[in-house]
Amino acid sequence: MSREIAWHSSGVRCPRFMFHQRHAIAAGAFLALLLPLSLRAQQPGPASFALRQGDRVVFYGDSITAQRRYTRLVEDFVVSRYPHMRIDFYNAGVSGDTVSGGHSGDIQTRLQRDVLPWRPTVVTIMLGMNDGRYTTKFDKNFQLYKTGYRKLVDEFKTDLPDARLTLIRPSPYDEIAHPPAIAGYNQVMLRYGDFVARLGAEQGLRVVDFNRPVTDALRAGMKIDPRMAGSLLPGRIHPSLSGHWIMAAALVKGWNISPIVSSVTLDAARTDVVNQQNTSVSGLTQKSDGLQWTQLDGALPLPLELNDTMIQFLLEISDLGSLDRQMLRVTGLSAATYSLEIDGKKIATFSRQELASGINLALYQTPMERQARSIGWTAEDRSKLSGTRFDLLSEGAKIPGNAAAVRVLNTLDQKMIDAEYKDAQPKPHTFTLMEETR
Repeated sequence: MSREIAWHSSGVRCPRFMFHQRHAIAAGAFLALLLPLSLRAQQPGPASFALRQGDRVVFYGDSITAQRRYTRLVEDFVVSRYPHMRIDFYNAGVSGDTVSGGHSGDIQTRLQRDVLPWRPTVVTIMLGMNDGRYTTKFDKNFQLYKTGYRKLVDEFKTDLPDARLTLIRPSPYDEIAHPPAIAGYNQVMLRYGDFVARLGAEQGLRVVDFNRPVTDALRAGMKIDPRMAGSLLPGRIHPSLSGHWIMAAALVKGWNISPIVSSVTLDAARTDVVNQQNTSVSGLTQKSDGLQWTQLDGALPLPLELNDTMIQFLLEISDLGSLDRQMLRVTGLSAATYSLEIDGKKIATFSRQELASGINLALYQTPMERQARSIGWTAEDRSKLSGTRFDLLSEGAKIPGNAAAVRVLNTLDQKMIDAEYKDAQPKPHTFTLMEETR
């Protein structure tokens, strides 16, 4: 696929490869009841998704987790894809942490302070980068890692017997886009990841790999633009926002998230809705120069910055786009080209062949994409609040009024979550497909 950038006649900037791809718990339950029965019947089955209505997810890890990026992007994924399920997300990442703890406390301190207060039903664990001690001298550190990781999992099972654990193989040390300062250190991370996979299989726990998707993207990116590939892990260890998108995609994929935002197939010749998935199409009518219909999707596309060059690069070197499918397919058209409008705003111009093959609206600037952006903004604000709250909690009694400040932040956080789900509720939109006259 070419990364060459093109402009549609609508002025929307997008890469050429797009043309060819292209809940309070009670409140969440109430919103679900407002959906048309036909739409609820067609939603992608959340039963296969690892998260459930009312889940509280805690991300446990070191500084890579404490960056609060992949964790925020997972929130974007889940809230936009399942806006009628209320799921709360909390970050328990600490810089420098290992399987035994670190400067912010040992395992027991960390669990009591950073995890248990949230009463999580789901916990992810991503540790290893610091456990390798940044050396390829392996055996002693590996034994400590294995012993500490087993103890950590046992502690979680004891303190949270009903929580579902997801173990994450350590993210990579970049030796692909940057000359390695510690040659062979990613091999250490891979061997640590092999142990995590074995432990997960032994204990019947879900395991997700962060290392391979990122290194695969690095290799693909180096073939296209080495400078941009180097920005995925600019310091070899801590990913940029783009690198975190790859890890977030890997985690939700490991949780079996539905890749479908919505999917519609129309037959223009018969004015017929052939297929619809996670959406409700109504009022399909034939116009003198095309088609018009109303569409209420059950989800929103991801809040991607589609005008950002790095996001376009990321869509080309990773499978992020394959997890964000808002498909429109129209067969039986007679004219050569058509313009698509949503709510009276032109989105793009497509050929008859492109529409027959199917276009992915998630990769275009649409009213749905703009609505989804508000979810990302709120999630970003929550991540900042999370960092402030952790600083207050970790300092404990050293700060006068600490407990009262934390209570205020918790109240504000819940209001943010309520706002996030309110903003995530899909809205009906009017679609118009018109013959393009030259």
